[in-house]
Amino acid sequence: MSSIDHYPEAELDTQADPAIQEEYGQEHYEDRDEPLADTNALQPTAHLPLALTVRCGHLTLSLDELHRLGHGTVLEVQGIAPGYATLCHGDHIVAEGELVDVDGRLGLQLIRMASRS
Repeated sequence: MSSIDHYPEAELDTQADPAIQEEYGQEHYEDRDEPLADTNALQPTAHLPLALTVRCGHLTLSLDELHRLGHGTVLEVQGIAPGYATLCHGDHIVAEGELVDVDGRLGLQLIRMASRS
């Protein structure tokens, strides 16, 4: 067990750390203000539900460290700036965004869409 989330660190992007942006590049993302194309016109399967995951980073623990976890333990998460997360479908990054409060519930405000190439 090397990581809780199994996705390449290089696919992550962050607004808060320019060094990470420079190291990983911006080729997976494009700034987009307009919504995605009307999928109803593209495919008859456009209304099928997709299971998406919001990921906020990754960490590596030894089996011993995992067994010692308890109430109040603080874990350092790597790979993305605090307050940001990626929206994924399987191992594919769909978008990235900022974690926000939505009437007392956790939400993700999208700030960048992944390119479709």
